[in-house]
Amino acid sequence: MVIDENILISAGAETRHYTPSETIFFEGDIPNYYYQIIKGQVINNYNEEGKEFIQNILSDGESCGESILFIDKPYPMNAEVITECTVLRLHKSIFLDLLNQNPELCMEVSSFLSQRLYYKFIMMQNLSSQNPSIRLRGLMDYLKSFQKE
Repeated sequence: MVIDENILISAGAETRHYTPSETIFFEGDIPNYYYQIIKGQVINNYNEEGKEFIQNILSDGESCGESILFIDKPYPMNAEVITECTVLRLHKSIFLDLLNQNPELCMEVSSFLSQRLYYKFIMMQNLSSQNPSIRLRGLMDYLKSFQKE
């Protein structure tokens, strides 16, 4: 989901620059900001018993960790920078006020979060299969659903 950068900046978002391997937020941190990538790539992952688990690879225009802003819980994952990265950061309270004042933007965010949740359900169903061809077909079908041809 891409929120117009001008909207975020006019609401008070600040620009932050990161280098590869820097972390935007850590598992266990309290979510205080909405983060939107202007340029670069970020990986959402967490470590379970020494194993890295990739949640998402995010790039230009995408946001990270936004779903956790709506609940009173710490981040369950890290956001680590893969490439040189520029990110807009807007304080949580201002972000939530922005959504309250702009119903269309609130619906866009809700739709985006629903898409991500849908993807997680589809992937959970397919990845639980022991058959690799079913797992791959499920992923391919999901990815095809966003293409016209």
